[in-house]
Amino acid sequence: MEVSVVLVNYRVQRYLHLALQSLEQSIAYFDRKLDGETEELQSWLPSDLRLPPLGSDHVEVWVVDNNSEDGSEALIKANFPWVHWIQNAENVGFAKANNIALRKAKGRHLLLQNPDTVLTETTLWNCWQAMESDSKLGALGVRMLDGRGHFLRESKRGLPTPSAAFYKLTGLAVLFSKHPRIAAYHLGHLHPKEDHDVAILAGAFMWVRAKVAQEIGLLDERYFMYGEDIDWSYRILRAGYRNRYLGSNPIIHFKGESTQKESMHYVRMFYGAMMEFAGRYYGSSKSFWLHMMLRIGIMGRALVSVLRRWSVWAFLPVVDWLGFVWTMNIVTHFWENTVKVDPGLAYPDEFKSYVIPAYVSVWVFSSWLNGAYDTPYRYHRIIRGMVMGTLAIGFVYAFLPSEWRFSRGLILAGTAACLFFSFSFKWLIRILLNYPERGYLHRRANMAVGLGRDATMEVVSQWYVTEWGTRWLGYVHSSVSPTDPMRESLGHAKDLRSLVQTLGADEIVVDTEAVNFSNILHFMEDLADQSPSIKFLPRGLSALIGGGEVIVGESNSGQGLIESWPIGFQKDQRIRNILFGVFLFGLQSVASFRLRPVYRDRALPRRLWSDQMDWLGYSKYPTKPFLLDLELVLSSRGLKTDKAQRIELHRMVIGRDRRKAWAYAIAAIAGLWQPASEPINKKP
Repeated sequence: MEVSVVLVNYRVQRYLHLALQSLEQSIAYFDRKLDGETEELQSWLPSDLRLPPLGSDHVEVWVVDNNSEDGSEALIKANFPWVHWIQNAENVGFAKANNIALRKAKGRHLLLQNPDTVLTETTLWNCWQAMESDSKLGALGVRMLDGRGHFLRESKRGLPTPSAAFYKLTGLAVLFSKHPRIAAYHLGHLHPKEDHDVAILAGAFMWVRAKVAQEIGLLDERYFMYGEDIDWSYRILRAGYRNRYLGSNPIIHFKGESTQKESMHYVRMFYGAMMEFAGRYYGSSKSFWLHMMLRIGIMGRALVSVLRRWSVWAFLPVVDWLGFVWTMNIVTHFWENTVKVDPGLAYPDEFKSYVIPAYVSVWVFSSWLNGAYDTPYRYHRIIRGMVMGTLAIGFVYAFLPSEWRFSRGLILAGTAACLFFSFSFKWLIRILLNYPERGYLHRRANMAVGLGRDATMEVVSQWYVTEWGTRWLGYVHSSVSPTDPMRESLGHAKDLRSLVQTLGADEIVVDTEAVNFSNILHFMEDLADQSPSIKFLPRGLSALIGGGEVIVGESNSGQGLIESWPIGFQKDQRIRNILFGVFLFGLQSVASFRLRPVYRDRALPRRLWSDQMDWLGYSKYPTKPFLLDLELVLSSRGLKTDKAQRIELHRMVIGRDRRKAWAYAIAAIAGLWQPASEPINKKP
């Protein structure tokens, strides 16, 4: 056995499916080349690169599942019977899961591959050739691209020394990205498309000689996630071997995209692993300074991450709040001096200090609930929000003491004036930014093109047209020069770049049964400056897989369902978690004996605030833990069947009716209370 490949799966069954399809084609190509095949890859179709049920004689594949509980095993075994499956009873972490399979591996070479990667047909062959040509190579890695074809800097790294960490954490490495010392952490002075000896390789794709692994030991299981690749790379260097980076051999790594790196979970896990590494291999003095810088870096990154998110999310609401307060003060001055002229009339200071900010807060909060600050900006949302806020103010106004009921007319006048301010400010922003269609306030709908066969593209186009809200422009035929012109297609594969550029396409859907992965990566690199999102349609799977999302389609009905919460919905989830966490905390404080026992746990509000769990979830989504099951809420609303629930959930999640999520989150409160038939424990 030449190569043993190990993948660790945790609730990414469709990413894993795509990874194994690309791996299968790479293994088939490897087998052919090893057996003396001289035919060029361009003459082979993906259907030519398939493995028999028993798999390859030269490459074995192990998948270790960390208790995903999402049906991964059945899906993978049905489509890839040659995979050796290992099922763990719990999530034991990345390093330990890999080691379970590595101890069983029989190959002369070991390959760690992430399940969210896509290889080309030539990946294994090129890596094997590089290792066989130099016995002093202990390990090698490859150039990784994100889902838009952009280079991922973590593909090649230097040692995390105190100086390298300092330059990285202070941002100097970004300013001087080509300097050999300042940019040493990501080796910015080395061209990413060229081959180089490096210190640290990425665990997403790490090829290690088996005898070297036997000599230095397997992955250190004290690292749960992140850091184990740094540790293993360093031990290989200390044993006298070299680590090689193949810049000429690209693959795709979806989860390496920048949006993933901004999460605090990543910051804590990654920099914590670096501190663990420093404590083991550096002297006490060097380790102290590195630890101190890393802790400062973690706090700094956390602060920057929070400020960045809040600055983007809160910009328009904060401007509206300040502008509304200013506008209401002007209207109040005009009202008491022009409309209701009375020598004895003067609004008290309390009105301007407390009542006006309260009115404004209600208006802004109501506008936010109605999606007034979501993109694309729509004027009817702010109107609806202001009207609902005014109604709420009027309702409360009726119950206030007479000395606090100043003027209904002032409330209505203030509503109109604040609406005028909001409209004028947004219009001014658009003019100043000079982005009439794609600016800060307006974002046009995504536009997609396909690359593949006629029949397949017809199915995908129906998915888009029916449910996904993205404009389907058409497709490019996968053949470079088909013998017969395709009347229904936009052009041929050679026209893809010009079509994407001219039509402004945001997404490209690729039929993986018609286009080799090597050609797909070539297209991605060629279009990297356009940055379209690439979505793969894997063989035997009704799903589109791209960076950060999986979209599942049902060809029978045209109904699509997003498998994981989209970014916009995740933001709403975060806000709901904070607000309902406060609500639950209040209930626990004053009426704990009325709650079901499971909801009396004082740690629940804290977990909601820290985003460790969601207030509202769906049992069929592989998400974080949640308190209240949306499936139960939908059932109580008359949506009993799985089909009906999927349609409603899809409309709510993709943004067509996102406010329903708030209604369902409120409705789910009914599940908190202990039924009257159950004995009530009056002691909290």
